[in-house]
Amino acid sequence: HARFEIPQPAAGGNDAQADAGGADDGNVMSGGTNVVITNQCFDASNCKAAVIGLPDGVEPVKPEPGDYSYSGMHDHGPMPPPKEGGQFSQIIGFVSAAKKASDAYLTELIEEEKAMVASTPTNTGGEVGKQKRKRK
Repeated sequence: HARFEIPQPAAGGNDAQADAGGADDGNVMSGGTNVVITNQCFDASNCKAAVIGLPDGVEPVKPEPGDYSYSGMHDHGPMPPPKEGGQFSQIIGFVSAAKKASDAYLTELIEEEKAMVASTPTNTGGEVGKQKRKRK
């Protein structure tokens, strides 16, 4: 299971608390900050087992320097294919699905924050034209 708790400032007093489910369900922290709780479950019912080796029809090639993914090729020739399936393959599939869901969730939060910052007027008094000096 994956559980994310993201504190968010309350932007509307009691209305903001109602949007988050109200104070009765534990989604509002002291100080008027809402907490958005997202629960997700990653198991065999909604995640495929990961393919450990190369997909069918893909030839082994020597990887580029710094690429640590499975390529099927070692310095001295092709490697034997890894064992597919089993518990580790399933766990890798769960982790991969959780990472994708987490990345999507966090990207959405970051984009919302960027939009909120972009729509907020900034203080530009005395800041226009200031540049850092180069060190000699």
